[in-house]
Amino acid sequence: MFDTKTMLRVALLSSALSAGVGTASQAIAQGAPAATEAETDSTIVVIGNRSRATTVIDSPAPIDVIDESQLATLGANSSLRDALGVLLPSFNSLTVSSSSWNSVARPAGLRGLGGSHVLVLVNGKRRHNSSLLNLSTGSVYQGANSVDIDLIPAAAIKRIEVLRDGAAAQYGSDAIAGVINIVLKDDAQGGTLSLNAGKRYSYLGNSDGRNIEAGGNIGFRLGEGGFLNIAANARDNNHARRAIPATGAFYYPANGQPDPRENRDKTAFTGGLPDLRALTILYNAELPLSPGATVYSSSTWSTREAVIGQNFRRPNSTNAVLSIFPDGYAPNYTLDERDFQALGGVKGESGGWNWDISSTYGENRSKNGSTNSLNASLGSASPTKFWTFTAKFKQWTNNVDVSKGVDIGLAEPLKISFGAEHRYEQFQTIAGDPASYANGLYRYPAGTPLAGRYATIGAQGAIVLTPEDAAKLSRNSYAAYVDIGFNPIPQWFVAVAGRAEHYDDSAGDTLNGKFTTRFDFTDNFAIRGTVSNGFHAPALAQSAFAQTSNQYTTVNGVQTFITAKSVRPGTPIGDALSAKALTPEKSFNLSAGFTYKLGSRLNLSVDAYQIKLDDRIAQTGYLTGAGVSAILVANGFDPNYSVRYFANAIDTRTRGVEAVLNYLQPLGVDKSLRLTAGYNYNKTKITSVAANPAELAALNLTLFDRQAQGYIDRNLPRTKLILGQDLALGNLKLNLRETRYGKVAFLGTAAASDQFYGAKWIADIDLSFQATKNVNVAIGANNFFDTYPDKNTLPDTNGFPPYPAQSPFGFYGGYYYGRLSFSF
Repeated sequence: MFDTKTMLRVALLSSALSAGVGTASQAIAQGAPAATEAETDSTIVVIGNRSRATTVIDSPAPIDVIDESQLATLGANSSLRDALGVLLPSFNSLTVSSSSWNSVARPAGLRGLGGSHVLVLVNGKRRHNSSLLNLSTGSVYQGANSVDIDLIPAAAIKRIEVLRDGAAAQYGSDAIAGVINIVLKDDAQGGTLSLNAGKRYSYLGNSDGRNIEAGGNIGFRLGEGGFLNIAANARDNNHARRAIPATGAFYYPANGQPDPRENRDKTAFTGGLPDLRALTILYNAELPLSPGATVYSSSTWSTREAVIGQNFRRPNSTNAVLSIFPDGYAPNYTLDERDFQALGGVKGESGGWNWDISSTYGENRSKNGSTNSLNASLGSASPTKFWTFTAKFKQWTNNVDVSKGVDIGLAEPLKISFGAEHRYEQFQTIAGDPASYANGLYRYPAGTPLAGRYATIGAQGAIVLTPEDAAKLSRNSYAAYVDIGFNPIPQWFVAVAGRAEHYDDSAGDTLNGKFTTRFDFTDNFAIRGTVSNGFHAPALAQSAFAQTSNQYTTVNGVQTFITAKSVRPGTPIGDALSAKALTPEKSFNLSAGFTYKLGSRLNLSVDAYQIKLDDRIAQTGYLTGAGVSAILVANGFDPNYSVRYFANAIDTRTRGVEAVLNYLQPLGVDKSLRLTAGYNYNKTKITSVAANPAELAALNLTLFDRQAQGYIDRNLPRTKLILGQDLALGNLKLNLRETRYGKVAFLGTAAASDQFYGAKWIADIDLSFQATKNVNVAIGANNFFDTYPDKNTLPDTNGFPPYPAQSPFGFYGGYYYGRLSFSF
């Protein structure tokens, strides 16, 4: 626990360093100075191909590079997740409304796939996953307990490298849609301090969403030729709400007449962007031991607390106990999270061989609860505050990597890389307070309209785990890889990679390969392509997680309050409803494209891709009805539960095209105009749905219904276009960005409840002034024109926001901010 008043009020990021970015890396830069051709070509990236040191412009696969100057000018989008979402056309980051922890550790992904299909590295080493499993209804990202990149301080980042290509043969599980590598600052002196503060535009006469973000870094010399760089980031964010007045009765009639209290304000929904406080501290260090060896280490520690408002529980419902909340109540979901990772290793060169030995350990712990709540089944004895469960994830990864260039008489040496990896993972859930899940059998007393009815079971506005839901799973994986690259002729590069991996659980064994090639017809024009297969081992969280929650969902076009229960295989309910042990997802990737540059003025890259994903893991639709009720009763549960589970439910095919264009026009000394454009077309098609199990067919149920299928193939925009204009006039810089999100749809269980939302343009602006050599001031706005998505057309009496909960750009309107930065 910590007091936000003592948090750092300094440094997000400061003075813009050289852009140092190339063809794809110019992905809608903001505030970066004009890069020369030499600077562009000298930007060495460490992902995409182990066989050679490569620049972005020479890469045989599409790579984006985002540097710290771009991150510094994003206003409300200063988290890494949001930064990638607004800077990269192929990356989508959703702003979820009041969906427990998904409003904090928000879903995101690359090339239309989920976070579980993107591998995250820090300084080239695997980052551990979160303990939080994405359960957001209506999202393509369901089921991923992906890496939470927002727990890495922005002030510590030198650049972010994004490989948009299948790379499981090179890096292992998760690298189906691509790889994100976060490179940390390595300065041995100097530093930055910055403060960024802002608020949302007014909504219905109220202005909310006040954010304060601060951070900084400082470098120190370490020994002879080494460095120690320490960074910290802090955030203090207030909620933003977009509720409308609720309708209908809140109270029991009084003497046959409406209760006079019905005339009160009926704004009932308290959800939206959460109240959040976060602090992250990081160090990155290297120390040469001898001319042939260097020891290195880095570590992060993070704490994050959030309060997430939920929907109002009316006093005339089975969720209420009038002796506790006579006027009803709006519960809060609470999250208390701790995260830690430490890396240590030694690298060097011996006899022409480069070697690297490393070990990294990471863990994430989240404590979940509820306040201003109750378990109505306990009656007046119910507490109003609960600890509902704790989740933990641990990961220990050990690597040995070796590489060498061998002269075989060609224009370039044959590049050989090989290595091995061991990884241990553990996922655990712990049931919370017994009062959060107990059934107190409370019945409403005589003389009330609910007389004789049982009250709803479980803490409201919470995810609840019973002792039967608690789990603890672990596994080891062992892998070996080889990566070979060479130039048959100077203009032609060819690489092959292979990786064998063994899991000691049901994921079993896998063998993956990749072929990569690039041909430079001229110094300006080249074609490139890759073919690979890959896999994603089922996350331990997907195999183990079970829970109960009281929530609203859309049933036949109507917002309906349900008690939802997620179950797993090996339990009586799971087995009765045909839940099976999960098996790995398998992918086959194709990519082909070209790059073109005209001096230092213009860069263009275009890449087309196809990702076939078989045995894709997804959540079933909600299973309800008389047959399910009978199974629940037979196992001692409430017959009114709606049940779902994870399954290898579908095969999908994702096709897309990515294009990035950058044009630089010098305007004189210290003056330039950079125009950028990034475009992504992405379409996912469900090619096959798993056969309906006999157990479900006998109950007249469908494993993966129409609504669940719509989450996969309709709720992300098929097109995304980003246009940028960066004008530098000496000490003054004006950065404009316009983003067009294509239309989306949310399908219901029947066509009558389908919802369609049109394409929208979002405009951002950032104006900065270098007041002195060390001080920079800026003002700006995200969503300058206060654009909202189209409104829902389905009826709602509960006061929910009238916008789609999974809008690709959120539904919180404009945000204005100021920024003060200092470098030293």
